[in-house]
Amino acid sequence: MSEHPSGRPGLIGLFVRHPTASNLLMLTIIVLGLFSVSRLNTQFFPTVEIPAITVTIQWSGASALDVEQNIVDAIDPELRFLDDVDKITSVAREGVAVFNIEFFADADMQKAQSDVEQAVEQVTTLPEAAEEPTIQRVTFYEPVAKIAISGPFAERTLKDYAKQIRDGLLEAGIDRVNFTGARDEEIWATIPEAELRRLDLGVDQVATRIREETRDLPSGTVEGESELQLRTLAERRTPEEVAEIEVKSDAAGNKIQLKDIAEVEPRFDDDAIIGLHEGGRAILLQVQRAVSADTLQTMDEMKAYLDRVLPTLPESLNVEVYDIRGEYVTQRLGILIQNGLQGLVLVLIVLFLFLNMRIAFWVAAGIPIAFLATLVVMFLSGQTINMISMFALIMMLGIIVDDAIVVGEETATRQSEGEGRMEAAENGAKRMFTPVTAASMTTMAAFLPIFIISGRIGDVMVAIPLVVIAVLIASLVESFLILPGHLSHSFGNLNRPPSAFRRTFDRGFQWFRDGPFLRFVEFSYDWRYTTLAFTFGAMLLAIGLLGGGRVDFQFFPSPESENISAEVEFAAGTPDPERIKALSRIEDALYEAEAALTEGEGGLVVTAFTTLGKAGRTQSDTISEVAVQLVPSEDRTIRTETVMQAWRERLPMIPGIEQATVRTEQVGPPGRDVDVKLQNAPIENLKAAAEEVKTALRGYPGVTAISDDMPYGKRELIVEVTPRGLALGFTAESVGTQLRNAFDGAIATRFPRGDEEITVRVLREQQAEGAQALENFYLRAPDGTFVRFPEVAQVREQAGFSIIQRIDGERTVSVTGDVDAEVNSVATVVEQLRADVLPRLVERYGIEYDFGGRQEDRQQSFADLQTGAIVALILIFVILAWVFGSYAKPLAVIGIVPFGLVGAIVGHLIMDMPLTIISMIGLLGLSGILVNDSIILVAQANERLKAGENLREAAIGASYDRFRAVLLTSLTTIGGLTPLLFETSRQAQFLIPMAITLVFGLAAATFLVLILVPSLLGVGRDIGRAAGAIKRLYVRAPRGEASEA
Repeated sequence: MSEHPSGRPGLIGLFVRHPTASNLLMLTIIVLGLFSVSRLNTQFFPTVEIPAITVTIQWSGASALDVEQNIVDAIDPELRFLDDVDKITSVAREGVAVFNIEFFADADMQKAQSDVEQAVEQVTTLPEAAEEPTIQRVTFYEPVAKIAISGPFAERTLKDYAKQIRDGLLEAGIDRVNFTGARDEEIWATIPEAELRRLDLGVDQVATRIREETRDLPSGTVEGESELQLRTLAERRTPEEVAEIEVKSDAAGNKIQLKDIAEVEPRFDDDAIIGLHEGGRAILLQVQRAVSADTLQTMDEMKAYLDRVLPTLPESLNVEVYDIRGEYVTQRLGILIQNGLQGLVLVLIVLFLFLNMRIAFWVAAGIPIAFLATLVVMFLSGQTINMISMFALIMMLGIIVDDAIVVGEETATRQSEGEGRMEAAENGAKRMFTPVTAASMTTMAAFLPIFIISGRIGDVMVAIPLVVIAVLIASLVESFLILPGHLSHSFGNLNRPPSAFRRTFDRGFQWFRDGPFLRFVEFSYDWRYTTLAFTFGAMLLAIGLLGGGRVDFQFFPSPESENISAEVEFAAGTPDPERIKALSRIEDALYEAEAALTEGEGGLVVTAFTTLGKAGRTQSDTISEVAVQLVPSEDRTIRTETVMQAWRERLPMIPGIEQATVRTEQVGPPGRDVDVKLQNAPIENLKAAAEEVKTALRGYPGVTAISDDMPYGKRELIVEVTPRGLALGFTAESVGTQLRNAFDGAIATRFPRGDEEITVRVLREQQAEGAQALENFYLRAPDGTFVRFPEVAQVREQAGFSIIQRIDGERTVSVTGDVDAEVNSVATVVEQLRADVLPRLVERYGIEYDFGGRQEDRQQSFADLQTGAIVALILIFVILAWVFGSYAKPLAVIGIVPFGLVGAIVGHLIMDMPLTIISMIGLLGLSGILVNDSIILVAQANERLKAGENLREAAIGASYDRFRAVLLTSLTTIGGLTPLLFETSRQAQFLIPMAITLVFGLAAATFLVLILVPSLLGVGRDIGRAAGAIKRLYVRAPRGEASEA
């Protein structure tokens, strides 16, 4: 962008001299920016998408342990060593095995899916009764809203209304709508034992006859003048049609139909999830959007459809829409926008306070242009508008004008010295091009390490460097191509008399700079070692505040959540009516807590939805959940933690409940605060160790929502064939098959009906319950005779588990809990577990342990940050060494970076906020800003040295000359972020630590830069002189010895 070698003006000169180039570029940016605004997606948090593939294998009637030993053991080794696999989680549940294979971010997912399919196909030892594996690539969707549908209707009717609403939403443009509580329909044929024995039939034989009579089979073609296609139709799709199937003919030739010996009726899947809302059966619709869809647009489409369809539905049908994420996004982004506008006002005040009116006007005019250019870059790079990217834009609000300030001041100085408007604008921009570009590059280098942070934190925070880079690129374009053109054509006469305010302000500023400030810089330089000692002492004091616990550390402060839940684990075998009654009492306790907290006024709880058989992502017959939606945190004064605590205190003691845990839905990076993974031991030892860890956690203050992920399941009856049974020809497989057909039912067939798959199941009528049913059960021997079960088999009982999990091949139990940051810290809890609890469990149970969740993210993030900080310093040093043409001067610039920590820690102490991982990331950004200020001083010192001044005069004069510029760039950044420091919204609290780091760190470091950089230059000269003296002595000594010789 500098002068062209042939003497013609370069790109800067072209835009300065051309009468319309700057305005045309500006108009182009405005148009593209407005277009980008309309296309940028909006969401609350950046999308955290993990490339994954799932494998699901159904095995009806099998226990979790059977599934683990017969399916997981066979499949897991084949999947673990595929290319690009990051993590495999295998879950064995009653009747199903699920494998979740996570891949690295850069994996070829098409090849990955092919690899998984081939690996599964190679396994030939799966149980014969297991169904074909289902392999799916995980497609990520974001939640938009929830719709609870309930009312005084039969379950099938309620399901039809839910389907109507779902189909309408999909037609309206919604990407996906999931059901919870809509059970699959089945057709059951229940046959008494006496009928089976009379007709000499088994359940499997009846199922085979039904299968033969319900298939639609192609039957080839008939050749002739025209070829005809043959099809054999046996379509029986209703219970009445299935009941007409002939199962056998008697000796007299009479046809015996299924309805003659069985009760054939429509049923629902007994093992499916049941939904409850407001005391009755309900279905929950979860409205979701694709990653590429916009949250607000999807919300509008949903609301528009519901406005049209709800008046057409029965009045008694209750349709409640809640947890609308688009409303939260609008409200919370609005908070940041409001803070941004307030910051913008402060930035403009600072500009017009310190700069000439015309310079300030054109610098301020560049702010929206630079922001629109930033939005263009964000759109082209696939970013979104969210809390993190919006904060990054606010953070850059003051930085975005720094380049323009430097160029504008240099242009004004040149015009005041006699250059014409065009020459001053062109020469000023060219003069500042190298240092400003270098400053932008160092800022980029300071933020680039955030790209290195892996895990969920990295996925969330990566929006910051993307926005920073976009802003800096936009700022360079505006400062060197648009601003000089405006200054050259619209600058006016700088020599006109200034206003009274300007004269008064400039006189006061000049007095301070020429008097107290200059004397202080001279004093600091002359006593430079005392200055260094003082600043090092301040840094040690700040570190002491952190190490001594005066300033706490909290890894990631989650925004206040509106979603809480009570996860309930029932004793195995608890009947559904008892579970429903117990969950109703737990929900009543919630409303009692609400009444107590609000003195009977209510207004805390929006709604609650209960599910039997599912809690979070965990499914089991013994698990249930009451999921609660609270009003937005901005509309209430009672914290979510307070609501949860009041609910916990009122939970009733109900027989049959193993444990009830009240917890909140974490916002931000997934994972619980405490997540202890116990591994590699017998299953009984793992469960016993997990119980001891839970007991220990309950003794720590502030730890709540304590649970493990291996709940007990149904009691297992282990059947073994006796010697007499073996002699009669029975085998474990034949006995097991007959038991499964009798008690779980034999699957006769499955057929599609609309968008559902209907299962036809044949069962033996149960004459008794529990173990007594086995006493009266008859087994069919290989010779066709019937033998009572107790005569050929024996039974023993043992405890079972409903869920068994493996991570990367290791059987794992996770014990999790949440920590109230106002009472305790995650680091303290983890250290206490490491020191007092886990070593004892390792010795007693032979387990291994590790930490997952946010503790795992914490360790990984800190390791990545250390690596990133080293990389950033190296990059900054390389850039500075190139700019200054020296290896020593960059050290004076980089040496200022650690002192930014002083203001950051003191700021957290003053604001009574803990340091967080976001604070640490803010330190990276702070280092880039400090380096920029230091570059300005060192570059000015170089100019003075070239003019013939000694180092003392040059170093002190550089601080004097650039005092206004350094102060102005710091004040604009501080002004842009200051409103956020006083934001009371709980949703913005997690961002405030970074604002504190930048505001207080920059305030302290600006002062330090102006006195410390000259001192460091002086110390560097002293070191150089000392090194030179030592070198001269070293060289002179050998020469003296040689002459004596």
